[in-house]
Amino acid sequence: MHDNMVHHPSTEAPSPGGLASTYLVHAAVLEVSSRAAPPDETLLGKLIRRRLSRLERVLATHGGSLVRQMPQGLLAAFDSAETAVLVACEMQRRCAVIPQILETQIGLKIGIHATTPQNDLDGTFDVAEIEASRLANLLGEGTIVVSGTVVKALPEIMRENSAVLGRENIGAAAHLVDWGAIPMRPAPAPPTQSEARPPTPKAAPPSASHLVLRNGGRSYRFAGDKSVITIGRAPDNDIVISAPNASRQHCRIIYRLDNHVLVDLSMNGTYVKSGDAPETIIRKSMVTLSGSGRIGFGHSCRGDDEQTFEFQIG
Repeated sequence: MHDNMVHHPSTEAPSPGGLASTYLVHAAVLEVSSRAAPPDETLLGKLIRRRLSRLERVLATHGGSLVRQMPQGLLAAFDSAETAVLVACEMQRRCAVIPQILETQIGLKIGIHATTPQNDLDGTFDVAEIEASRLANLLGEGTIVVSGTVVKALPEIMRENSAVLGRENIGAAAHLVDWGAIPMRPAPAPPTQSEARPPTPKAAPPSASHLVLRNGGRSYRFAGDKSVITIGRAPDNDIVISAPNASRQHCRIIYRLDNHVLVDLSMNGTYVKSGDAPETIIRKSMVTLSGSGRIGFGHSCRGDDEQTFEFQIG
C-alpha cells in the first residue's frame, strides 16, 4: 500500500441537500503500557502489525474502501454511518481478543467523522481526516468516538448505544460508542422498488434488573425501563450532586442488554469500586457496574466521604 493511495467509495442515497456523505474511520494502534524501560522495538512492531492485519481483514470482509494505510493505523471510507460504526465495532472486537504481553500492552482507538463533496473539494479528505484523528485521540485505547453528524445519521437503535461527551475541554460535541453492546451484522441492503426495507430490529425488552443508588439518607431506584440516568452538578440531571470535584454533566449510567454501563464525561474522572475488586478510576471511558459497590464523583470512593454513593444492582 502507498501513503497517497485514495479509493473513493461509491455513493448511495444523497443527503437532503443533494450531496452524499462519506464517513471516514481513523483507526490507530498504539502502545498503552507505561514502563520505565523502552519497549523491544522488534516485538512492538510485530504486535502492531498483527493488529493492523486484523483491521485490514475486517475492512475486506465487511466493506468500505481503504483511503490510506499508515505505519500504525489506517483510514477507511464508507457510504453509510451505520456500516462505518459496525466495522469500527468489529475492529475493536477483533483486536480485543488478541492476547496481551505483560511487558508490552497494545490498544486501538477509533474516530469517525462525516464529510461531503462540498467540504472536500480536492478529493483528499484532508480536513475530515484531521477531525477523525482528533476524535480518535480524545479518549484512551479501546474506544470509538464519533462526531455529532455521524450519530444523527445512525439508526435509532444504534444511536441509543452512544453517549454524548461533555463539551468541557473537547471542543465540538462528540459521542462515545458502546461497541460492546452493538452486535456485528451485515449492513442492510438498499430497498428496491419491489420490496420494502426490512424493519429495524427492536431492542430486547428490559428485564427485571434494577439499579439502586444511595447517598446518606437519599435513595434512588431505577427500573430496567430507564435507559439513561444522568448524574452531575447541573439541576437538570436525574441525580444532582454537590461534590466539589464533580462536573455539571459528570457521568451517565446506560442500561443496555441487561447491563448497567457507567460512562464518564467529566474533567476529574469517576472512581468505582465493585465488591472486593480494587478501586478503578474511569476517565472519558466506560465500565460495567455489577453486584454492589461504591462510586466517587471526582474523588476516591474509599472511606466514608459524605459525597460517595453506594450502588446495588438486582
